Amino acid sequence: MSTWTHIPPTGDVPGFRLFGGTLQTPALDDRPHRIIELHNGLRAVLVHDPAADRAAASLALAVGYMLDPEDAPGLAHFCEHMITKASHHRPSHRALFISKNGGTRNAVTGPGTTEYWFTLSPSALADGLPRLGAFLHAPMFTASLAAREINAVDNEYKRNLQNDARRVLQLGKSLSVQGHPWAKFGTGNYETLSGAGRRPGIEQSSEEEVLRETRRRLAEWWEETYCASRMTLAVIGRESIEELTSLVVSHFSKIVNRGLDPRPTIKEDVWGLEQMGTVKDNYAFSVTFPLPDLRAQYATKPADFIAHFLGHEGPGSVCAHLKKKGWLLNLSAGASRNAYGIEFFKISGQLTLDGYLHYGVVLDTVFAYLALLRAAHPLAPYHLKEVHAMAHTRFRFQEKTLPHRYASTLAHALAHPAYTPEGLLSGAYLYDLEGWDGALVQELLTSFVPGRARVTLEAKTHKGEVIGEDEVQWDTEKHYGTKYVVRRLDEGLLRKLEQPTPDAELHLPAPNPFIPEDLSVDRVQISEPATYPLLVKRTELSQLWHKKDDQFWVPKAQIRINIKSPLAYTTPRHAMLSRLLVNLVEDALAEVTYAADLAGLSYSVTNQIEGLTVTAGGYSDKLPVLLRIVLEKLRGLQVQPDRLRVVKEEVKREYENFYMSQPSHLSESYAAWMFMPTIWTPAEKLPELSSISESDIERHRDDLLSRVFIEALVNGNVSRERSLDILSLAEEYLQTRPLLPSEIPRQRSLVLPPGSDVISLERHANPKEMNSSLSYHLQFGEVPNKKLRNTLALIAHMLHEPCYSILRTEEQLGYVVACSQWSVNSTLGLGIRIQSVRAPSFLESRVDAFLETMGDRIARLSADEFAQHKEGLIVKTLERAKNLGEETARFWGQIRSGFYDFLRKEEDAALIRALALPEVIATYDALVRPSTGAHTRKKLAVHLLAQEPGANPQKPASAPPAGHEHSPALARPTVVLAEADAAASAAFKAGLACAPAATPVVSAAFGEYAQGLATGTSAHAAGRGKEGVVSRETAARL
Repeated sequence: MSTWTHIPPTGDVPGFRLFGGTLQTPALDDRPHRIIELHNGLRAVLVHDPAADRAAASLALAVGYMLDPEDAPGLAHFCEHMITKASHHRPSHRALFISKNGGTRNAVTGPGTTEYWFTLSPSALADGLPRLGAFLHAPMFTASLAAREINAVDNEYKRNLQNDARRVLQLGKSLSVQGHPWAKFGTGNYETLSGAGRRPGIEQSSEEEVLRETRRRLAEWWEETYCASRMTLAVIGRESIEELTSLVVSHFSKIVNRGLDPRPTIKEDVWGLEQMGTVKDNYAFSVTFPLPDLRAQYATKPADFIAHFLGHEGPGSVCAHLKKKGWLLNLSAGASRNAYGIEFFKISGQLTLDGYLHYGVVLDTVFAYLALLRAAHPLAPYHLKEVHAMAHTRFRFQEKTLPHRYASTLAHALAHPAYTPEGLLSGAYLYDLEGWDGALVQELLTSFVPGRARVTLEAKTHKGEVIGEDEVQWDTEKHYGTKYVVRRLDEGLLRKLEQPTPDAELHLPAPNPFIPEDLSVDRVQISEPATYPLLVKRTELSQLWHKKDDQFWVPKAQIRINIKSPLAYTTPRHAMLSRLLVNLVEDALAEVTYAADLAGLSYSVTNQIEGLTVTAGGYSDKLPVLLRIVLEKLRGLQVQPDRLRVVKEEVKREYENFYMSQPSHLSESYAAWMFMPTIWTPAEKLPELSSISESDIERHRDDLLSRVFIEALVNGNVSRERSLDILSLAEEYLQTRPLLPSEIPRQRSLVLPPGSDVISLERHANPKEMNSSLSYHLQFGEVPNKKLRNTLALIAHMLHEPCYSILRTEEQLGYVVACSQWSVNSTLGLGIRIQSVRAPSFLESRVDAFLETMGDRIARLSADEFAQHKEGLIVKTLERAKNLGEETARFWGQIRSGFYDFLRKEEDAALIRALALPEVIATYDALVRPSTGAHTRKKLAVHLLAQEPGANPQKPASAPPAGHEHSPALARPTVVLAEADAAASAAFKAGLACAPAATPVVSAAFGEYAQGLATGTSAHAAGRGKEGVVSRETAARL
């Protein structure tokens, strides 16, 4: 039984209750945790982490959009936007404070929860917590904020108008029981939010008065719903547990407890064949059943146990059976726990065209498997034992994650109405064998019958043989415009599903051979962890990097193998053959490797410009077994005609849908391609697809693998000797010979000449897309230029938050506004992207004005302000890897880049600290500021235009805010590359110079091979993707 102790007030710190029990924690987490409850009912969990290089806090509030007023959909979301901008006690700009201290922050509104979180330098936590507390007990709902943020919400809504996932979700909600909270439109838009101010009986003579009434309703709703007892808080910091307790109790006890239900529950039933149109070319189905409120059964997880079978992809599963027929691309199953006790169980998948045309048989297979599960009760004991064992292993060896993510997890766990304090950390993971309730599982399975199911069938254009040849009356969902029709399942099909056809090919999973048995860790005492892997072998065929885990102490390892060949990407046909090859390998392995996935192992086979990459990771005990299976299949794949047909359809659909993506994603891809000497776009590769045969792919595989260069990394619970065995395994199965050094692919980057002003025009493929996008890229120089690299990092850091606050919050240009560094192969620069209903030409003029404004601000920085910006960036730069996966990604990024600069972070931090303001200003004026860099800047802007009539107004709705009016008139020539003129773009790129390929930064990591590499015999020079946008690898894979 949970033990609580009352702690009386001391000085200015109010009293509170302290949990005195013991939390069940992972074996590797030695951080002290404390749970407290304030006098106002707010509960908090505090984590003392003396080694933290970031502090974090997350507050979860049991109020979401399901509590929106009927006449103001989106009000909870609007409140979330408003509440973090300012408070009566802290009117200063919180976002700028967070940014200066090397942090980030965000908030999100869900159906039943709103979350506010931040992360920043540990030294700033004591000032960050009072700001968060003040927003919640004394928010400042000013008129100017309301006018801005209602437009921000509207921009967010418009951004997702063509997002199929949002459209399908909202349609499903709108078809719920009329008036049920689940049916509400959670995002909101200008019309729904201002509707409360236009109610009959309320006189208003202007839009200003409408917004005034909307703001009044917001404040009224905030007082009716925001309550301290509905809040849970998690804080992670270096401060002692006592200091963290004092901070939280002092600043969060001020929040009012209004006596509301702390954990609201909705007990009314939420509730059918539905057919709907999608934006992208896509066929999909789902079968959804309502669930009872299972939160109290968290210890036995009956719905998750059922999902283990229905979502299985191994032999005998629904997924494997339908894939063999060529009808299914992927399948998932699981419980959807939304809020307030509303839960669903959903089985969904993407279909091929044949699968869509046979949707009735697809449904019959799903219900046949459900019948099989019911008939198999009670299940063989090994099923539950395996699920329990892997859940226990995952929790036992749970690794640390980023502080703000851990804080978010803790805050939500603390809000769970059934978790005990002791089970706060383990509740989401562990199965209770002693309390296992097989009867409840059987009861749920019995309720999964056709009469209680909601079936959804999705297609861009529905076929007459599916929906009927008679004229169909389509309805339109009012918020996203989704076309749909609702009808009962055909009576004949319904009877068939009630008595599904038994299928001998369907059976329950066999025992899992990949369950790890040896979970031992070779742990040794060390003074401090190594910061780099060691090059332990280098031949003309391969080189191997290895690091034995010396800080995370988990029985896991990560393997990366890069197989470089010039034949992977020579022509569009080669690129398409490489893509089909890796897709077919993964397709052929799906049944075998799903068991490995359940046992904590993973793998991938992907194609890039320079070749193929094989990865494997997870518990080290069975990892070599999985790798052997993958390599064997890669080398010996026999392509089956029926599987090639399915994979071709999948790739064709993906490539065509690429051009229907979010505008900001597309424009960033186009910009990256402009800096790459060779890139084959989806449109250029698609014509090759129809003429490729099974023998073409096998021949391409044999040619590609006949001569390669292999570069591998093994990191984790693996000795040096075993890592060498892993490399030998790869060489043995690939059966290959070495490339000549000059044949090894080396990626380079195109270089714009000084004074460049290039505009590339593109048009979005979706005729209904109303958003355009601007990707504004300034090329700085080459990655090895240390001073320039770190000056760029500091400039990007200083511009990041003002870009958001000025161009998004103040000027309301769009929902997607971001400023960041980018890199393509060996060059880097500064990028600003905006997605908006405004014209890209207007957006570019506002970016120019912003860069002018920021030039003046940077020039006026005081010494203390400049030092604070530098320290904030240094905090980010020196952030340590939190787990084995993060460390592996960092090592692999340096290896793939060809720089091998494993010590860069430490060196960069020292260089940032030494930067002087005058030299930063000089670089800004030369490479960023439009008015002073006309002859030195290197600018490329992609203007992606919307097709929707009425989109792209040239002028803003109102004048820019004071201080942001200036947009310099530039007198330099502009190169405009017209849309759909591939020849002009190719000719332009052909006239550009190339930056040198990457040269290794020789260090102690090279061990005995350092001397040879120092002479310039580099074996690798690959590129890296852009930060926050599509990477070079993704671009090539597409």
